[in-house]
Amino acid sequence: MRVSLFRLAFPEGFHIAPHELSLNETLPMIPSDTLFSALVHCWLRHGGEVSSWLDPFVQGGPPFLLTSAFPWVDDEPWFPKPLSFQPTPQWKTVSFLPEALFFRAAKGKLLDEPPPELEETTWKVEQIPRVTLDRITLRSNLFYIARVRFRPGCGLWFGIAWLRPEMSCGSCSFREALELALAELAETGIGGDRGMGYGRFRFEHVDDVSWPDPAATLGVLLSRLWPRPEEVELLRRSQAWRLTEVGGVAETAVGHVRRLRVRLVVEGSVVPGDLTGGMVDVAPEDFAKKHHPIWRYGLAFLYPWEVDHGP
Repeated sequence: MRVSLFRLAFPEGFHIAPHELSLNETLPMIPSDTLFSALVHCWLRHGGEVSSWLDPFVQGGPPFLLTSAFPWVDDEPWFPKPLSFQPTPQWKTVSFLPEALFFRAAKGKLLDEPPPELEETTWKVEQIPRVTLDRITLRSNLFYIARVRFRPGCGLWFGIAWLRPEMSCGSCSFREALELALAELAETGIGGDRGMGYGRFRFEHVDDVSWPDPAATLGVLLSRLWPRPEEVELLRRSQAWRLTEVGGVAETAVGHVRRLRVRLVVEGSVVPGDLTGGMVDVAPEDFAKKHHPIWRYGLAFLYPWEVDHGP
């Protein structure tokens, strides 16, 4: 499959909450469902029709597949360590692998020493003080919001596997629509505390690379996955997988709406290669009846995992 790689640099860092209402914690990466929702919203801000973007994904003919955004260290992208990969106890705390080691592990080649931990050497999580005032008593309340900052030369990357890049998205192709939405997102920012400049980034299209197509056996998830009901039994054949529960608030044309909570399979899970995942409607029932669905992205982006390394 042909994959476009995009590199992101965050001058002021960002805040991506690992779970709802988590202010003093942040992820060092951006999950695929968060990134997809932000791109859709920016496509709307740019003047595009949401239905022209979402319909192909909901109807099962997506023009592209999207990875989560993972660390980029100097001149190399890093990948999530597969959850099943732990050749020695020293690998237990490793979260990410550099590109060369990830590709070697995926082909079944044993690795010796684990790579260095990225936190503190590549990024640092800071606790930024904030103050609110009670509207009646004017009493102050101190709280903290977490922000991840990268050292110079580091940031994030994500990949786009193009399936139908020239498919129409309104008045332009999906390739053009993605570039427009990404440019808008770079200006507005992603994540929390955007009013302070967090989440804004510079981006560049680094390369177009050729990766092997997902195998029929096993694959490493480079995105979050929502298994469709008919895929639940297939998921049971996974080598290693973990779930996360997500909820949050959606920004719609009629105001903010609290989304239904849903469980997604996380990045690094080693699952059957024929899992595709899907889009799940997380709109509350009364909102969906009066207005429209609210879709959460859950399509699988898989890299072939050829050998069982064992736990």
